[in-house]
Amino acid sequence: MAQPASIFDIVDEDAKRRAIEEARASVAAGDVVDHDVVVAWLERLLAGKKVPPPLPPRQT
Repeated sequence: MAQPASIFDIVDEDAKRRAIEEARASVAAGDVVDHDVVVAWLERLLAGKKVPPPLPPRQT
């Protein structure tokens, strides 16, 4: 007897396409955080500091 599909086996192609389009639009609009800024933030978290995540420059 075949196992029923799990929620991880089901791919909603329309939702996936919309998510990709939204991500591309965000990048095109400049809603990105520089890699070095994210690395510095992660290092502060690893050091035990509670700091908010960095925001893209146009959201600060």
